[in-house]
Amino acid sequence: MCSEKNQFGRSARNFDWQIPEQDLKECLLLTQKFGISDIIAQILVNRGIRGLDLVGNFLDPKIRNLMPNPFLLQDMKKAANRIADAFIGKEKIVIYADYDVDGATSSAVLKRFSRALGIDVAVYIPCRFKEGYGPNLSAFKALIEDGYQLIITVDCGTVAFEPISYAQEHHTDVIVIDHHLAQETLPNAHTVVNPNRLDDTFPFKDMAAVGVVFFVITAVRNILRERGHFRDNAMAEPDIMQYLDLVALGTVCDVMPLIGLNRAFVKHGLSLIHQKKNLGLSVLLESAKIDKKPESYHLGFILGPRINAGGRVGKGSLGSVLLSTDNYEEAYNAALDLEKYNEQRKAIESLVYEEALAWIKMKSYEANNIILAMGHNWHLGVLGILASRIKEKYQKPVLVVSLNDGVGKGSARSIIGVDIGMSLANAKKEGFLLDGGGHAMAGGFSVAEDKIEEFYNFLLLTVQDNSDTKQIYKRAKVLRIDAAVSVNGVSVEFFHNLASVEPFGQGNERPRFVIVDAKIVKTWIVANHHIAVIVKDGIAGDFSNNSLKCMLFRGVGTDYGQCLLKSGGKKVNLVGYLQLNFFDQTKVDFIIEDFAFNE
Repeated sequence: MCSEKNQFGRSARNFDWQIPEQDLKECLLLTQKFGISDIIAQILVNRGIRGLDLVGNFLDPKIRNLMPNPFLLQDMKKAANRIADAFIGKEKIVIYADYDVDGATSSAVLKRFSRALGIDVAVYIPCRFKEGYGPNLSAFKALIEDGYQLIITVDCGTVAFEPISYAQEHHTDVIVIDHHLAQETLPNAHTVVNPNRLDDTFPFKDMAAVGVVFFVITAVRNILRERGHFRDNAMAEPDIMQYLDLVALGTVCDVMPLIGLNRAFVKHGLSLIHQKKNLGLSVLLESAKIDKKPESYHLGFILGPRINAGGRVGKGSLGSVLLSTDNYEEAYNAALDLEKYNEQRKAIESLVYEEALAWIKMKSYEANNIILAMGHNWHLGVLGILASRIKEKYQKPVLVVSLNDGVGKGSARSIIGVDIGMSLANAKKEGFLLDGGGHAMAGGFSVAEDKIEEFYNFLLLTVQDNSDTKQIYKRAKVLRIDAAVSVNGVSVEFFHNLASVEPFGQGNERPRFVIVDAKIVKTWIVANHHIAVIVKDGIAGDFSNNSLKCMLFRGVGTDYGQCLLKSGGKKVNLVGYLQLNFFDQTKVDFIIEDFAFNE
C-alpha cells in the first residue's frame, strides 16, 4: 500500500511528492513589484508564471487585454453576418444545444443576447435516452416542418453530417458553434465556427462552447453596429459582459484550462455570480444553500452537477430554462426539479460506482494504461461522472460502457497528455465505433457489443508502454507541492491571502501544501465515508495549543484510510489544500490528498 518513497516518507496513496526549490531572487522581485506575499510569489514562480507582463495578466486578467479578434476564427464573418440577417429579418430561429452544462450555458447566452435585441428564439435540447448526443435527423425534420429558417447548433454539430445535409437540401441554413475536435471533412453547414477545426489557426483553442458563443455574439454585435442597426432603431447595444457568469459556469464545468482568456472569463464571471446578476443562478445558489462568495469549486462541484442532473434523466431543457429565464416562479420550479434529480443521480451513481470497481478488479484492468468499466443497463446519465471518479482513483484515462440490446453507450475521461477525443475520432475512422468524439479530456461514444474488445485493444495500442507514455503516467501520479506550512501557520488570514491566485481549476490547481512532522491527536469517521483528523505541530519545543482539523474524503473503506484511522499519537507528513470550514467560516480545514508516516 505505502510504496512510493520520497523525501517525506512512503506515500500512502503511491504518489510522488515534488516540492521545488524556491527561487528567492525572482520571488523577491515579484513581491516588490506587485505587493504580493512571499507565498503568492512562490506559487506563481512554481507554476511558470514569470515575467512582469505574464504576472500582471495573471493577477489582474482583463478581457480586453486577452481576447483575440473574434473575426480571426474561421468562418466567423460569414456566420455573424448570417445571424445578423436573421435578427434584422426577424426569421424563425432555433438553438439546438447539448444537454450538459456547456450546452445549457451556450443556449442561455444566445437566448439572452437575442432577447436583448427584441428577438425571441427557441431552444431545442434532445433527450439523452431517445435521441442521444448531437443533432439527429428526426429532430431536424420536425424543426424544419415547424418552419424554422435558421438552426444554430451549440456544443455539438461538428460531426452531424446527415441531419445538416438534410437541412441544407430543404433550404434551411445551419450554423455550427462548437469546440469539439473536427474531422478532416466538415458537415455541409452554412458555417462551422469551431477553433478546433483542422484548418483553423485561431490562437486560443481550449475554450468551452460557451466561450465560442461569446466570440460569436461579440462579432454579431459588431456587425449590427457597423450596419447602424442600433442607431436606426434607437436601441441600446446589449451589454455582453453581463453574460460572463454563464461563460464562467460552462468553462469550469467543461473542465477547460483556467489560464489566459479562460481565467479572465471565470474571474469576471464569478464576480457577476456573487452579485446575483442571473436570476436562475441566484435561485440555484439558494437551493444548494451556498450563502458565501462562490468559487470555481462551487461551479464545478455544486452548481454544475445540479444543472447536468436534468440531462442525466432526460430533462435536458431544465438547465437552459433555468439560466435564461427572468421569471422567478419558472426559475424556482426548475431549480427544485434539478435538486430532486441530482439527489436521484447521486443514489444511482453510488450503486454503479461500486459495480464498476468490482468489474475492473475482476478483469484485472487496474494495471492497464486505459481503464475500462462495463456493465449491463447502467444508467446513461451517470456514465460521465462515473468515468471522472474512476479517473481520479486510478489517475488514468477511463472508459465506462453501459450495454443494452447489443450496443454499448460510453463516456470517456482522460488525463493531461492523452487526447481521448482524438483517440475516439481515430477509432471511429477505423470502424471500431458506431459514433464517437469529444475533446482532449472527455468524450462520448457508441459501440457494437461485439466490437468492444477490438475497440479497447485499439485504444491500448495508442498508449503503448514506451518512454513517452511512461512519462505521461508518471506525471499523473505526481503531487506538486507549492510550499511547506506548519499547523500554527494555517489561518483564515493565510487562506484569504491565496485569493489572488484564484480562480482554481484545470490548468491552475488549488495551491497544495505539505505539513511536516504533524502529530495526530484524534481521528474519527464523518458521515460514514470520510475521516476527520486533528493534528498539532509535532516539532520539539512547540508548546502552543494550536490544532488543525484535517479531512480525508471518501477514505473509509480504503486501506490507507484504515491506516490513518489507527494512527493516533503518530507523527505524519500531510499533503493537501486549504478549505474554509463548511459550518464555521472563521476556521480553515486541511483537505488531505496524501500522507506519509515518519519512519
